Amino acid sequence: MEWGEKICQFLEPFYEITNMMSGSSYPTSNLYFMQIWKIQLIIEENLLNEDLTLKDMAWNMKEKFQKYWKEYSIGLAFGAILDPRLKVDFITYCYKKLDPLTYAEKTKKVLEKFKRLFKEYVKNFSIPGVSLSQSPTESILMSQSYTEGKKFKRSRIISDFKMYQNESKSIVGKNEIDVYLDEPTIDDDEDSEDFDVLKYWKTNEKKFAILSIMARDVFSIPITTVASESAFSKGGRVLSKYRSSIFPEHVQMLICTQNWLYGFSENPSDEIVEDIFGHKRIDESNLLEDVESLQH
Repeated sequence: MEWGEKICQFLEPFYEITNMMSGSSYPTSNLYFMQIWKIQLIIEENLLNEDLTLKDMAWNMKEKFQKYWKEYSIGLAFGAILDPRLKVDFITYCYKKLDPLTYAEKTKKVLEKFKRLFKEYVKNFSIPGVSLSQSPTESILMSQSYTEGKKFKRSRIISDFKMYQNESKSIVGKNEIDVYLDEPTIDDDEDSEDFDVLKYWKTNEKKFAILSIMARDVFSIPITTVASESAFSKGGRVLSKYRSSIFPEHVQMLICTQNWLYGFSENPSDEIVEDIFGHKRIDESNLLEDVESLQH
């Protein structure tokens, strides 16, 4: 195999992962743990590569990896927990692969801070009607008002039974986190592009009322603020309406100037992640402060 082909094969996974993690029209925080873990595995595998050039590259890359990613981000680990294909088991799996001696302690730390963040959401959002400690029967009786003197229709009985089943699966002395984590993970190809994690939480927002709001906000946090176009380039930084590395005042000046000169052409395919549920959103600065405080 030619030297150029070896280099391409070695760097191709990094290029693909960079493009995936730099996306702006889909959530990326749930990809963080898996993709960073893949990068580390690729580097570790090439530390003993027979090709001395690739071996040296791998060692240099490991130094950079240890500098920036020695400790995985706890805040972005929440994205993996909120991915129904992964949950806490995947966090445990990754930590165990990295360090069999400390994986249990690290997993426990992530889960504790995940629950702390959930408690903050419970304080900020109240669920009208059903409390988390109500029995399924009580919640059905409270949520349904039946007209006296009318007979039950079969369709109504079936719908009531389905509601009872859903309620029974969720809560008696459990909170939403316990219910969510106790459910089996979704059997889905890890690289499937068809799986929509936001759609999952949209579908289950009645069952996990507060957790779905928390998921929406966590998934609105991008993994990186660097555009993929500039990740492998020494040229100037790429600015867009999704990311910037300069002061907000300067961005506003540039946007206004561009609008005056050229106008804007909106891309209808662009989606704003945080609006998909249609809920009132927690202030982003407060959310980031909460996540950062949990990491200290």
